[in-house]
Amino acid sequence: MSRAYRSYLSFTIVWSFIAVLQAAVNYRLNVGIASVSGIGGFLAGATLARGTTRGIERRGEDHPSRGRLLFALGAGLVIIVVLGYMIESEAIPFSILSQFMSIYAALPALYLGGAVTFRRWELKNGKEIQWEGAWIGTFYAIPKGLTWQEQYIYRYQQRERMRARNPPEPAAPNNPPSK
Repeated sequence: MSRAYRSYLSFTIVWSFIAVLQAAVNYRLNVGIASVSGIGGFLAGATLARGTTRGIERRGEDHPSRGRLLFALGAGLVIIVVLGYMIESEAIPFSILSQFMSIYAALPALYLGGAVTFRRWELKNGKEIQWEGAWIGTFYAIPKGLTWQEQYIYRYQQRERMRARNPPEPAAPNNPPSK
C-alpha cells in the first residue's frame, strides 16, 4: 500500500526529468505547444483523479476497469506507431515534427493534476487516499495516523461491511411451490 498523493508526486518528478532531457535533445522546444499540452495534461489528470475520488466517496474504494487500461494502452500504441510511420516515411519534416514533441510536457502535468486533486480531497475529508496494485490499482480512503497493521485491519473491516450490505441473491428453488 502506498499513498496515492506521494506516488503521483514521484511520477511527476520522474516524468519531468524525462521531459527536460527530451527538450534538451530537441533544441526546437516550442513553448506554446508545451504550455498548452501542460495545461491540458493538468486538467486531464485532475479530471481523472476527481472521478477516482467520487468513486471513493460512493463505494469506499475505486477500482478502474481493465477496459479503460486497455483503451489507454491501445491509444498510446496507435499514437506511437503513427508517429513512427510519419518519421520513417518523412511525411512531415522532422523539424516540424520536433516542435510537436513538446507535447511530452503533458505527462508530468497529468500526474501533477492527480496529485493536487488527491491532496485537496485528503485535506477536505481528513483521510488519506491509499493505492495498492500495479497496472490496475485499487484506491481507497483510510483515516490518518494509523499504523500499517491498523490500515490492513481497517481495510478488512471495510470490505466485510461492503459485503454485508450487498449479500448475494438467494438461489432460485428447483421446484416452485405448488398451489
